Amino acid sequence: MTLQSQTSELLPGFEHTAFDSNAVFRVLLDALSRPGRIYDLPVSVATPDGLNATTTATLLAMADMDTTIWLSPSCKTKAANDHLKFHCGCPISDDVVMADFAVARMDDDLSFVSRLSVGNAEYPDQSATLILMVDEISNAPAMKLTGPGIKDSHDLEIKNLPASFHVWRAENHHLFPCGVDVIFTSPTQIVALSRTTRIEVI
Repeated sequence: MTLQSQTSELLPGFEHTAFDSNAVFRVLLDALSRPGRIYDLPVSVATPDGLNATTTATLLAMADMDTTIWLSPSCKTKAANDHLKFHCGCPISDDVVMADFAVARMDDDLSFVSRLSVGNAEYPDQSATLILMVDEISNAPAMKLTGPGIKDSHDLEIKNLPASFHVWRAENHHLFPCGVDVIFTSPTQIVALSRTTRIEVI
């Protein structure tokens, strides 16, 4: 197979690369600085098998040749690998410990989260970001969020969020300034939990 035929099989990236990338990047920054606030995906993007549109857009905006991505077995399709390598130039690792971004589905085995990099006291920014693909995000009162970026409190519901996630997330919160930030991506929406966010399960 020639390079030309391989390239022709790839899905396009952002339609307007600079504009769309900046739009998604701004939404992600806002989401991380305002935990629990739900944002709509601001662009349309082609989606390879294994990823949803919001996850694809997030990685296209955030990943580059210096960003290592780990994909869970359910996400790591040939189409997803090829798409990210071509459009982002990013390495994709089989070792989750190496991940700058770890991507999984909500119904995957999430035991890997305990192996994510949490950074260190000198470089807390060298921690991983966890991207979890979910079916639905709402402001129903399932979790009450408090902390930096939240006025008073904020309600959030992630469908089918397992109890084990809350156990890990409570431990992660206590690691501050180290710790893992979490981005939830439904097919059309984004919401984030900063490592500083406190969660009360209602």
